[in-house]
Amino acid sequence: MLPQEAAAEPDLRDYLQVLRRRKSTIALSVLVVLAVALIVSFLQTPRYAATAKVLLKSRNNQSVFGTESQVYVDPARSVETEIEVIGTEPVQELVKKKIGSAPPVQVRPVGQTDLVTIRAESTDASRTAVIANAYAAAYIEFRRSQALDELTQAGEQIQSKITDLQKQIDNLASTTANLPACVDTRATPEACAQRSAADATVAQRRTTLFSQLGLFQQRLDQLQVDSTVAGGGASLVTPASTPADPFQPTPRRNAVLAVVLGLLFGVALAFLVEYLDDSIKGKEDLERAVPGLSVVGMIPQIPDWKSKETSRVVSLTDSTSPAAEAYRILRTSIQFLGIDQQVRLIQVTSASAQEGKTTTLANLAVAFARSGLRTVAVCCDLRRPRLHSFFGMDNAVGFTSVLLGNVALSKALQPVPGLDRLLILASGPLPPNPAELLSSGRTVELLRNLASQADIVLIDSPPVLPVTDSLVLSQRVDATVLVSAAGTTTRKAVHRAAEMLQQVSAPLVGAVLNGVTEDSGYGSYASRYYTSANVSTNGSGTNGYGAGGLLKRRRNKEKRTA
Repeated sequence: MLPQEAAAEPDLRDYLQVLRRRKSTIALSVLVVLAVALIVSFLQTPRYAATAKVLLKSRNNQSVFGTESQVYVDPARSVETEIEVIGTEPVQELVKKKIGSAPPVQVRPVGQTDLVTIRAESTDASRTAVIANAYAAAYIEFRRSQALDELTQAGEQIQSKITDLQKQIDNLASTTANLPACVDTRATPEACAQRSAADATVAQRRTTLFSQLGLFQQRLDQLQVDSTVAGGGASLVTPASTPADPFQPTPRRNAVLAVVLGLLFGVALAFLVEYLDDSIKGKEDLERAVPGLSVVGMIPQIPDWKSKETSRVVSLTDSTSPAAEAYRILRTSIQFLGIDQQVRLIQVTSASAQEGKTTTLANLAVAFARSGLRTVAVCCDLRRPRLHSFFGMDNAVGFTSVLLGNVALSKALQPVPGLDRLLILASGPLPPNPAELLSSGRTVELLRNLASQADIVLIDSPPVLPVTDSLVLSQRVDATVLVSAAGTTTRKAVHRAAEMLQQVSAPLVGAVLNGVTEDSGYGSYASRYYTSANVSTNGSGTNGYGAGGLLKRRRNKEKRTA
């Protein structure tokens, strides 16, 4: 039973690989957001803005009698109050009288000063300045009207007080009219004393009333002067002017913001897609999906191979390419398995279809043959055979023909032109019961016969998950290689396939990852390093040993020992 995939702690390199792998998603997100932003910008109706600046002045807090009362007023609160006044209905009514309507405006304080700005917006540039100036003028007029009303009310109250004082002065004469007459101080001493005291009181009262009357009259004169110069507590500092350019739309700013938002959205989308994507993308993913199983080969993606349905052996058509060298590296890795144990029958399978197992086997067969080993490639995929098409051969006679005794093995084997040491055994006519046929004793006998005639026998078998054929064949071979495709095979599928193979004690020796890109871990150095100057045409290294030398030396040693 395979252990479950271990969750590794991601590091910075993992995140960078995700961004590199999903760069097309990020670029597409940026382009979409940028295109939307530009389309909206150019379709949006231009809007203009004009601003008028008004200075607010504190109100006069002096009392009617001219004595100053120091009352603390919060400046910030006072400014906020006046801002609300500008938007009240009386001011809007004055604006309507001036320009016919009262569109909404924005009133904001200027820092910690007594200045406020009145900003008007409209699709008509000249209209914005008219609106802003109309609000400023209406507010100043409203404040002046308020100040005049306050002064008028104060003047009326003072005039009423003056009239009352004058009446009191006029009534003082009547207070002594009913007193007895003072003829002589000796004849009427009491009447004279009483009248003398009353006259003194009246004189004192008259003096007081005249003093108060003078003060009120002085304050009334001051109010009359103030009413002629009253400014209302506000003044226009900077009138609004007609703007030359609109403030909306702003294509450049929108484009910059769209690029930033597109990048953020693209990165988030890339990580979301990466999280939801269960496919194997590189060597690390494959090793985590099947713990304990080594990756013996990484085959790079072939850019000019457009269709997976097209049969192509790159080891024949382009023997100096990075892909051909990768198959030679895979061949060497498999040969090293023969150091401790005999490996002649090698099964190549995959978890599901369309993962490149037949392509891997065909190119691996060419690599073995070019190293000097007698190689036989056998098609045991009796459901969807394709091996014969890679070499342009006939499938009428093959594996099933030999099993049924219709054709001798020597007649069924087809040589590959240009490769003397490579023979192909096609599948032959497809049987109705492939699993039963592969589990028969005749299959075992045929495979042993092939192993006795060749150095390496490569067996192409069906995928593991759909059918049981590969599990049956795995009991007849020396080694099983599991092929996966980068970006296609899921971690769950390859884990299940390896688990099923190990449940039947299959000799699973390694995994091969097909279609590896530079982003997935296959470095671009391969295209520069593996050239005709470094790799010989027969697949041997420049060190002079040759790829098949290791296996040949081991066999020569066994013969000498025998």
